[in-house]
Amino acid sequence: MTGQQSYLDELVQAALDYAARGWHVFPLVPYTKKPACPAHTAARCDKSDPYCRHGHTSWEDRATRDPGRIRRAWSNRPYGIGIACGPSRLVVIDTDVSKPGAGAPSPWGPTGIRAGDGVLANLAADAGQKLPATWTVATPSGGFHRYYQAPAGIRLGNTAGKLGWLIDPRGRGGHVVAPPSRLLRGRYHLIDGYPDPVPLPDWLTHLLRETATRPQPATSSSPAPVQRQSGPDDQTPTQRYVTAAIAAETGHVRHAASGQRNHALFCASVALGQLVGGRQVDETTVHDLLLAACVDHVGVDGFTAAEANATIASGLGRGKTQPRTRNGRTAA
Repeated sequence: MTGQQSYLDELVQAALDYAARGWHVFPLVPYTKKPACPAHTAARCDKSDPYCRHGHTSWEDRATRDPGRIRRAWSNRPYGIGIACGPSRLVVIDTDVSKPGAGAPSPWGPTGIRAGDGVLANLAADAGQKLPATWTVATPSGGFHRYYQAPAGIRLGNTAGKLGWLIDPRGRGGHVVAPPSRLLRGRYHLIDGYPDPVPLPDWLTHLLRETATRPQPATSSSPAPVQRQSGPDDQTPTQRYVTAAIAAETGHVRHAASGQRNHALFCASVALGQLVGGRQVDETTVHDLLLAACVDHVGVDGFTAAEANATIASGLGRGKTQPRTRNGRTAA
């Protein structure tokens, strides 16, 4: 079984498991946090999308628990798994980590705090409470997603940055990326030993309702603390370099002309294999991205998945003998 097929099997089984829990799932663009559908906004909906025949349907509307739809959605591409918090009756508290050298701005806590977890712990202490253990997921950035059952009869939405620095509560209108989904910089994974989602504590419910309409605080010495969104500006120079290299090489593969597919795939595999050899990115991620990039070529003019896998393996092997980093070649 190829690494790609193993990952696809892992994704579809996880999506089915989440649906069995009563959670509504939908596909994300592979290796990103972006919903894979719809491809248009409500303002640009022309009802040509079958799901929009009777009006625009968002990713939240399309999230499903139907096993048949889930199997079809994850049948041949490594879509990430999104969980729609609102329909799933979940509130997820996302705590992130700061950039190197940054500390919590006033009024969120001592400047020594460098993660949303520390701010959240301070909020619990201020309320004279403890944060209950619950279903918890570790994110590629080093943060955590804590899942809670949404309180009955109370509508809680998204209040990024208002509850605290580097804390992003997700409710109605929000989604989270679920394990075993991968981003370019790593994967989401469930932390073992934690219980299933427990009810959102009353004190945290009160804080979320109170902050829903509260302006974000600001001081003369610091800007209003807002939740850091993941994106190119948050990456290190090396991460930006690797991301750009992967985008360029997979683009060459996707747009390769008939008769040039295998050559383009081999060249891209060699180039990215050099980064694998230079320990700039892990080999499994590169392999999966290259295979995903040539998925539309498989079955055309006799080009097979087995040939694609063999070409990727050969190219990566060649590239790893010539390690490369952002700063140039390294010794093999």
